[in-house]
Amino acid sequence: MSDKKSGNKGILIGLVAVIFLLIGYIFYQYSNTQKVIEEKVQYAIEKNDLVNELTDIRQQYDTLFTDNSEMQGKISAQQGKIDSMLIQIKRHKGDAWTIRKLKKETESLRVIMKGYLHTIDSLNTLNIMLVEENTVIKGKLNQEKQKTKSLEEQSKDLNKVITKGAQLRALDLWAGTIRLRGNGKQMETDRANKAQKVKSCFTLSENNIAKSGVKPLYFRIISPEGQVLTDESSLGQTFEYDGVKGIYTMVRKVDYQNKPLDVCIYWDIPNTLSAGFYIVELYSDNVLIGRTSFDLK
Repeated sequence: MSDKKSGNKGILIGLVAVIFLLIGYIFYQYSNTQKVIEEKVQYAIEKNDLVNELTDIRQQYDTLFTDNSEMQGKISAQQGKIDSMLIQIKRHKGDAWTIRKLKKETESLRVIMKGYLHTIDSLNTLNIMLVEENTVIKGKLNQEKQKTKSLEEQSKDLNKVITKGAQLRALDLWAGTIRLRGNGKQMETDRANKAQKVKSCFTLSENNIAKSGVKPLYFRIISPEGQVLTDESSLGQTFEYDGVKGIYTMVRKVDYQNKPLDVCIYWDIPNTLSAGFYIVELYSDNVLIGRTSFDLK
C-alpha cells in the first residue's frame, strides 16, 4: 500500500513539475510577444511622428517664395527631397533603421529651412528698401525738374555726402571650396569630401570718409546644421556685431586706404565638411557688410 502511495506521490510531483514548466514556457512566449508588440508600437509612433514632421516642413517650404531664381531653385530641390523621403517611409515598412536615418535628415532639413527663411527675409528687406529708396529718388527728381540748375547741384552734393557716410560694403562677394593639386594649382570643387580650403573673394567699396588703416574683417561660415565653423585659431573667440557677441570662423586684417580694395582669403578646413548648404557672412566695424552661400554635395 505504501508503494502505491509513493508511486502516486511521484506522479503528482511530476505533473506539478510539468505544469510549472508549461507555465514558464507560456510566460516566456508572452514576454517575447509583448516585447515585439511594444517594438512595433514604438516604430509606428516614430514613423507617424516623422511623417507628420516632414509634412509640416513641406508645408512650410510651400510658403517660401523669392524672386531670386537661384534661391527658388534650391527651395524646389529641398521640396523634392522631402517628397522622396515620404515615399521611402511608405516603402520601408518595419525598417526602424531607415526611419531613424530619415529622422536625422529631417532635422537637417529644418535647419536648412531656417537658413533659407533668414536669407529670403534679408532679400525681401533689401528689396523693400530699394523700392522705397527708388520711390523717394523719383519723387525728388520730379521736384528737382521744376527747380533751377543751382538747386539740382545742391541735391547732387547732398547725395554725395550721404554716399560717403555709408558703411563699407563687400561688393561681388563670392565663396566656395577648393582643393589643391600636386603642382599647387587650385581647383574649385563642390564635393564635400574633396574640399581642402574655403575661398572667398570680394571688393571693399570706396569710402572717402571712412577711417583708413588696418581693419579686421570677421568671417562666419555657418554649416547646414546652423553651427559656426571654427578652427584652433578661432575656437572660443568672439567678436561684437549688431550689439551682441558671437563666435567667428576666422579674422583677417587688411590695409584699407579709402579706395576699392580687392581681397581674397582662404580658410584651411580642419575636418571633412558635410554635404549641404553653407552661409558665409562678412563683418567690418561690428556691422554685416556682405553675405553669400555655397552648396556641397
